[in-house]
Amino acid sequence: MKIKGKRLQIRGRRGLTRSMSAKGREIVASLSQAIEAERSGVPLGSMFSIRTVVLPDEPSAYNAATIRATREKVGVSQTIFAHLLGVSVMLVRAWEQGQRAPAMWARRLLDEVNHDPPRWRRMLRKAS
Repeated sequence: MKIKGKRLQIRGRRGLTRSMSAKGREIVASLSQAIEAERSGVPLGSMFSIRTVVLPDEPSAYNAATIRATREKVGVSQTIFAHLLGVSVMLVRAWEQGQRAPAMWARRLLDEVNHDPPRWRRMLRKAS
């Protein structure tokens, strides 16, 4: 490694030289510090912030019938439901016909809809 101007140049295994941004240098320095701490036997908690989090449970499983039932709880068409979720109408149709399974993010969103359907109905405004 050699520093040249504001960018750090690294010679790779094939002899190619790559530049590293300031953020890249910061990341490399932090990783080097962590490696040194690990090798020295110093408890990592004394040098770094360590956070423990509890992740939420997996989202519920959804099939064609449960997706349709979720939409019907809100009381809207496939088109409006798709708009509320921020997905295409074709995707909602594919879910309801069993052609596609919703991804994890979509299942989490469907869980939210099922948790409080009136909230989702309140997002709609009547046309005047």
